[in-house]
Amino acid sequence: MIYTNKINEDGMNRNKLVAITVACVIVIIVIVVIATRPTTTSIPQPPVGFALYNDTVSGFAIVYPEDWEMIPKENIEFALVGFWDRRQGATTNSFYVMKASLPYAMDVEDYFESEKGYFPGEYANYTPISTDTLTLNGRKIVRHIWTFTLSGDGFEYTRQYIVDHKTIWVLEAGCSLESSDIYESVYNTMMSGFYILS
Repeated sequence: MIYTNKINEDGMNRNKLVAITVACVIVIIVIVVIATRPTTTSIPQPPVGFALYNDTVSGFAIVYPEDWEMIPKENIEFALVGFWDRRQGATTNSFYVMKASLPYAMDVEDYFESEKGYFPGEYANYTPISTDTLTLNGRKIVRHIWTFTLSGDGFEYTRQYIVDHKTIWVLEAGCSLESSDIYESVYNTMMSGFYILS
């Protein structure tokens, strides 16, 4: 009888140990899943007069003026999306979102250093205005503004660079020099209203 009770106690202890082990494994799996799942990007409501363009396939969202139109895709094969002001009397302007893969992860300032050497060869009378390192949604960015001429007309363009692991995001906004003051705040709102979805 004593021997039988001892066997039963050993069996119960073994079952308890197995149950505790299984429970610990489940807790560890839950902790790992929670810790490694990507965090969702919280996107606030767009400012008054702006709408939200949300591209879950390409992994980004951006605000744009409600009365602007999307540029037809056949006109912008180099970009994921483009917007322009097509209202009557609007001057030449555009805003593009571009994305490319990098061979390896790098700092955004290092990327811009390698990129800026191409500007003088690509733009006639290229004149840099400013280059600033900023922070957007917790990510370091570089914003570069320059002027150039095309067919005798002057333009002011802005590019914003964001590196996300091995991906480079480039936002480009441009308009004629005489309308740069008109579009400056709009472009700043769009640049600041860009979100990488994760």
